[in-house]
Amino acid sequence: MTVEQQLLELVRILVETPTPTGNEKALFPFLTDYLQSHGFTVSEQEVTERHPLTPPGEYSNLIAKRGESRLLISAHLDTFPAYSHPQPYTLRQEGDKLIGRGVVDIKGQIAALLLAVSQTSSPCQIAFVCDEERGGTGSRSLQFDADAVIVLEPTDLKPVIAHAGAVEVTALFFGKAAHGSVPHWGDSALEKAVAFADALKAHPLIADQRHPLFERAPLLTLGKLEAGSEAMVVPNKAVLNLDIRVLPGYSAKAVADLVQDFGAKFKAEVRIDDVSEPVVLDDGAAIVKTVKKAVADVTGREPPAIGYWSWTDAVNYLERGVPAVVIGAGHLGVAHSDEEWVNLSDLLLLSRILTRLLEIYA
Repeated sequence: MTVEQQLLELVRILVETPTPTGNEKALFPFLTDYLQSHGFTVSEQEVTERHPLTPPGEYSNLIAKRGESRLLISAHLDTFPAYSHPQPYTLRQEGDKLIGRGVVDIKGQIAALLLAVSQTSSPCQIAFVCDEERGGTGSRSLQFDADAVIVLEPTDLKPVIAHAGAVEVTALFFGKAAHGSVPHWGDSALEKAVAFADALKAHPLIADQRHPLFERAPLLTLGKLEAGSEAMVVPNKAVLNLDIRVLPGYSAKAVADLVQDFGAKFKAEVRIDDVSEPVVLDDGAAIVKTVKKAVADVTGREPPAIGYWSWTDAVNYLERGVPAVVIGAGHLGVAHSDEEWVNLSDLLLLSRILTRLLEIYA
């Protein structure tokens, strides 16, 4: 079996084992057998911490060690739920493109790592963490001893050194129902919700954010809006879920306070579901230089460091004072979508980069 065939088979096994948050342990037997066959000792760390967004269930991290390494490689095992995905747990291949739920976030990255550890005998420690997609409790609870961490996520093979923060919001609006032909006799809760979001989006604290590692882009996402029953009824209630990104140099708490102020102005019931502050790692940090060297050794060119729009487990490690860099194959933008995909050739490159990293740290 060629290296490419080995990688494809690993991706297939991982994708076809459903692991939405709370079901991570479904992969423990396969990972344990595979890693033990390559010289690792494997153990579980129970995770008892719960975040309000963490689904019910039993949670553990899976820890694998081979020799003594000061570098930890971290990858979460949970994926987003299937939702409307037509074939979530069947791996499809269209030429170089692999398609399926979690194939880029995170199963393809894990497959590349598993292939990498089979290509070298270098020391290595790995943490397969739980609950990344919801509460982040796996990495927050993780017990480990390392000088630096590599976190696997789709980054187009560029090292991530900065993370945007986030404010997640649920807002409830009230109005007055009326016949749809005479909306002026009612008070539309739906229109209040839209006006609330538009006002937030235009506020300077959100609209004027800038950072050199992040492209100019909208920072507010309308994730879900529930209101009304049909066109001929003015909605008397609306529920809005939204997400606001916060760039480094700005305060997520200040944005959360702004949301509460706007909630009072619009007479809405506002709940702040989650707040995470932005974080930045110095581009000159040793682990950043090492990752750039590993990529350059494999691809022939040194990649630029970038900022990342999404929260990752790296934030928890950085907040504990451990330098952490995120890297992986594929594009963040296709994660969580019905056509989630990654190129097999990029996963092969990632596997070679990870092998090189382990050799450098040996």
